[in-house]
Amino acid sequence: MITMLGTGAIFFTLIVAENKGWLDPERAETIIKVGMNAGICGALLYFVHILSNMF
Repeated sequence: MITMLGTGAIFFTLIVAENKGWLDPERAETIIKVGMNAGICGALLYFVHILSNMF
């Protein structure tokens, strides 16, 4: 739950920074893509870890 709230806060901050001109759209898109890829990789590694503990 805390992770989801933190991720939402980061994405909201990126949106605000982009709208105010503090961050260019290309950089915001790159940050979002890297963050999503890291989250997916982390979830898969966690799944493999839990799966290995089961067997």
